[in-house]
Amino acid sequence: MFRLLTVAIAFSMLLMLLLVFGNVVMRYVFNSGINISEEVARMCFVWLIFIGAVLAFRAKQHLAISMLITRFSPRWQKIVHVLRQLIILTVLGLLIEGGWAQTVIGLSTVTPVSGVPIAVFSGAVWFCATAMAVMTLIDLWIALRTPATAENTATFMTSLDYIEDI
Repeated sequence: MFRLLTVAIAFSMLLMLLLVFGNVVMRYVFNSGINISEEVARMCFVWLIFIGAVLAFRAKQHLAISMLITRFSPRWQKIVHVLRQLIILTVLGLLIEGGWAQTVIGLSTVTPVSGVPIAVFSGAVWFCATAMAVMTLIDLWIALRTPATAENTATFMTSLDYIEDI
């Protein structure tokens, strides 16, 4: 699944490049343009950002400050990790709820040129939050099942590593 998301990002970048570059060339050389290029490029950009956020979340590449937590005992590191995951899950729950509400609202409004529902944009938020929530639940389940020992502190701090093949 994550390879498919990586391919989707690459395809979005390629499509954005071709549409924007093609539109620039068309405007300056032929004094015309591709009307739909701006809207499609914007849709690709939004999805690229949110899919990239999912992939970064999986790889634990989001900003984290752990210099204080690493000084805690393994038991307290696990407690802080579980609390952090619960807070993340709460925020993602709000994003899922709001993203879904905006997606439903956006189904009745379409973009001016392409006629695609505006829900495409808020659907990216909903997808991102849902994917992150699933990964957070998996991480939380693993963290709760892993004993808090010095050998296992790295395990529940990077417990999403086992989903390589999904």
